[in-house]
Amino acid sequence: MKKTLLFAFAASVLVACGGKDDEKKNEAAVVESGATECVVSGDVVYVNVDYILTGSELYAKEGAELQKKVQLAQEKIQKAQEGWANTEKGLQAEYNKLQNEAAKLQEDYSKGLITTLNAQQKQEELQKKGDAIQQRINNYQQRVQKEDADLQAEARNLDEENAVLMNRFQDLMQRAVGEINADKRYKMILSAMVVVDAEPTLNISDLVLAKVNELYAADKK
Repeated sequence: MKKTLLFAFAASVLVACGGKDDEKKNEAAVVESGATECVVSGDVVYVNVDYILTGSELYAKEGAELQKKVQLAQEKIQKAQEGWANTEKGLQAEYNKLQNEAAKLQEDYSKGLITTLNAQQKQEELQKKGDAIQQRINNYQQRVQKEDADLQAEARNLDEENAVLMNRFQDLMQRAVGEINADKRYKMILSAMVVVDAEPTLNISDLVLAKVNELYAADKK
């Protein structure tokens, strides 16, 4: 199962540029990376994407539930791994004991402390025990492979659920920003993660969050 933080995603810059008339009046600025950004006159605001995500109805109703499923899956994996380790430890102990008995039998026979017939009978008993242990090991390995495959499949499903949920959130965000800025009142909307310093009044996260929740409710209907 992948060990990634739920809802982790790269920060993005949401840019809303002015119309063609504004573009003609203002020149594009080329940043150090070589990318060209739209720099025009007007207000520049920012949003806190994490704040909007965790405050959204999407997260409250579906994201939190998905987190619970991920937590349960992680606990299931841990429990399975502990069980596998204990079983493997027990089989190893039985194998070591059998090896010690075989070594003791060989030593006694070499010293003449046991007859050939008794040594052969004892060896046959040890062989049967060894075959039984080997069969249990084979069964154990098959069970582990199946359980591990099931856990991996469950992890992949959860990863896909998480990806779909994040895609839906990103879609809601883009649509919310598009509707809020349909009149081009803001010339640039940035992610708070790329803002070094700014006036709190430039934070429109609550505005975007309200629109995200509105759109989510409409989609559910």
